[in-house]
Parts: sequence; structure tokens; C-alpha cells
Amino acid sequence: MMKALRPLIASLVACLAMATQSAGHELINFKDNTKLPPFVLPELINGKETHFETASGRPAVLMFFSLSPAFREERSLKLAAALDKLQGEFKGRVNFAALLANDQSAEATKQDIVSQKITIPVLDDGKHQVYDRYGVFMTPLAILIGKDGSLQAVVPYTSNIDGILANNLKFLLGEISKEQLQEALKPPQNVVLSPQQKEYIRRVNYGRVMLERKMLAAAQREFMTAAKIMPNAIEAQIGLGRVFFASGQTEQAEEAFQRALKINKDSDEALAGLGLALFKSKAYDKAVPILENALLSPEPNLDVILDLADYYEKNGNITKSIRLNKLAIAKLMKHLEGPITPTPADGQPPPTPPPTAAP
Repeated sequence: MMKALRPLIASLVACLAMATQSAGHELINFKDNTKLPPFVLPELINGKETHFETASGRPAVLMFFSLSPAFREERSLKLAAALDKLQGEFKGRVNFAALLANDQSAEATKQDIVSQKITIPVLDDGKHQVYDRYGVFMTPLAILIGKDGSLQAVVPYTSNIDGILANNLKFLLGEISKEQLQEALKPPQNVVLSPQQKEYIRRVNYGRVMLERKMLAAAQREFMTAAKIMPNAIEAQIGLGRVFFASGQTEQAEEAFQRALKINKDSDEALAGLGLALFKSKAYDKAVPILENALLSPEPNLDVILDLADYYEKNGNITKSIRLNKLAIAKLMKHLEGPITPTPADGQPPPTPPPTAAP
């Protein structure tokens, strides 16, 4: 049954590849503006049962996190620190709670929480009671809830998550308008580009167009030229990795994605590419931890989700496989409901952000 899902999902991807973009994040079991149910969970440290009322008359932030494996712990603790800071900023006006969906022992987790001095209430969801009921698809993750208990936003961890959450909370509290929120969340744009940067972007864009049209030799040539122009920029290396992956040269793809990760070790695209290349080479012991890390991306790659789903199904973890397939389908449904992105005119490269050079 589950094996039959991948061809169906793949056919949907083909239909959507040129026409849509993501409409944002949602939980698997709840859409935006639907009411989230309250819940009762024990506090991690003292075991006292805590009733969390979602429709409390105040906005709320729920954080779902895990302290294992290590890559999740690092991001989880950064998110917890951001919520601690926001709790001080919005003291008495916003409810905060962290739900621990962990696989390691409760006692070891308690010691970690105490040592990290996390001040927001930490509730034990080790049995995934709320995690599964809400349909959480990754950790760490923050959920914004309106005063009436409605789901307002689902925000996977990013480096600027404190600013994203702070501005959303100001909006929910009526301190800023929707227009001001949208303006605050716009990514910074570097409008002054050198001739070298302009040529680099032009080459990368043409490489992407050639890759999309399966003109792999031409795409490789453009990305290699771009890499010579700006050796410390990541987009050309990721492009080369994709070309090699598409042509079945997995070893060269791995090398290109590894070069990209030397430029930016936190690149979600490079992590996903390296994990997929290793998976295709059947180096599962190396691939799966990298794919799990790539799954934490704010926009997880669909092939990452599907490869992990296949892996866990074949290794007997049917529960995890089903969850990942549900996530893949939910992601596609959001694409179907999203706005149409215009296809670039023939021969014209799509817009791209300015390149990010290594520090």
C-alpha cells in the first residue's frame, strides 16, 4: 500500500513542478485558523499534571523539541533560548510551553533541561500524545496559537526564528498591522551588486534553466564557470551537485555537495543533496542521519521525505514511514492550494537572490 504512494506522489510532483509554490507550513492534522484542542501533560521536572488551555484569551507559543540526536539538540536548545527571551519580552501577555517528544530516558533529559537553564515550562510528551494528535512533522518546531485557540502559524527552526515569532506575536496582540508584519518578515535584500556578482548570478540562473530542461552538459558548464567566478559562493556547487546527481554520477555529486557544506555547513540544500546522493549509492548508514538533519529544514525536500519513508518501511518502522508519507502528501496538498508562480519566458532565467559568499 505504502509502496504505491511514491509513484502517485511523483506524478503529482511532475504536474506541480512548474506551476506552484508552497503556501506555508501546517500541521498534518490541522490547517491554519482551525481550533487546536487543549491537553494535559505532566511537567518534566516534577511530574505535576498541567492543563494547557489553547483558547486562553492570550496568544500562545508551543515548542515541540527533542534532545536526541545531537543535531536536533543543538537546534532545540537554540529555539528554547529564543523562547526564554520572548517570554521575558512578552511577560504576562503570551503563554509559552515546550513539549518534549524525546526518545532518550526521562532522567537524562531532566538533567539536560536543568543544565541548560530552560525557564519556560517543559512538559513531557515522550509518548507523543500531543505530537501525534496535532500532527507535528518535525522537531524542533514552534506553533503560534491565537487568543481563541486557533492555529496561526507553524514555524520550523531557522536562525532568525526569534524575530519571526516576535513579529507574529506583536501582530496577534494588535501592536502591529498585517502590512507591518509582512514588511517586518521580508528578507533583507542586497541591491548593490558588483559586476562579478552579476555575472555569477547570470551563470547560476542559466545553469538552473539548463538543468530544468535536462540539458545537463550545458548546465554543468554554466555552474563550473560560475564556480570559477566566485569560488566561495555556494549556489554553483549545489548546482553542480544536482547536475551530477541527475546524470547518475553520485560520487561527483557527493563531492560537490561536500564542497558546498564547507562553504556553509548549515545549508539545508547541500545537506539534502548529500544525503540523497549517499542514499542513491546505498550508503544508508551515512545517508540516513544526514537526511534526518535535512528534514529539519523549514522547507524539507520532498525526495528527502520519501527516501526516509522508504527506508523506515523496509526496516520495519511502519509508524515512522506512515508519518513521513502523510507529511509528503500534506506538502503536496499545500502546493495544490498555493498560488501559481509564473513560468519564466523562454530563454529568460528565473530570479534568484544575491549569492552568499563564505565569511
